[in-house]
Amino acid sequence: MAFSLSINAQAIKAPKFGFQLSYGVGSSVIQNEGINSRLGTTGIEVLGTYQIKENLGIGTGFSVLGLNGNSFNNNGNFNQTRGIFRIPVVISTNRYLNEKTQFLTSAGLSINHIVEDTYRYVDTTEELETEKWSMGVQARLGICHDVYAKAAIGVAYNIQYNFSDSSKNHESIDTRMSTNTFDLFVKLKI
Repeated sequence: MAFSLSINAQAIKAPKFGFQLSYGVGSSVIQNEGINSRLGTTGIEVLGTYQIKENLGIGTGFSVLGLNGNSFNNNGNFNQTRGIFRIPVVISTNRYLNEKTQFLTSAGLSINHIVEDTYRYVDTTEELETEKWSMGVQARLGICHDVYAKAAIGVAYNIQYNFSDSSKNHESIDTRMSTNTFDLFVKLKI
């Protein structure tokens, strides 16, 4: 009887570490010299998590966002391409709705770096070099389903907002932006 109790206790114990890979599609709004631009957005995020308690974890990793869309300014119509590297630090919670399905939430801060910012006009291309870093917040709501004991797939709605510049190299580049994406993700429990 003692042997069966110890086996059951081991089976219920949740894994301490996890790994999540996400792919998201959505849109971003950027302020370009006072004119808001809506850009199509794709992103990939790699996140490692550590479970502090059964339903509470902390995670960090990195994400890469690609933004593309059309807008206009004093120089005319242009196509803007922006690449962003982001380092998030999030607190996450999960709650099982049934034996295999979880409701997930997470929120936290992120540090963001603009890797590329290119404006393509009809007759010219303007590539802005920048060392701009910014800080932002993000939140995610999602649901996932365990396909194996240590693997799950899911969908989530992700909101991110950059609110501060930490360097002022180019005044024409505004790092303030908001992003909304729908993410597909795979979670692995270690």
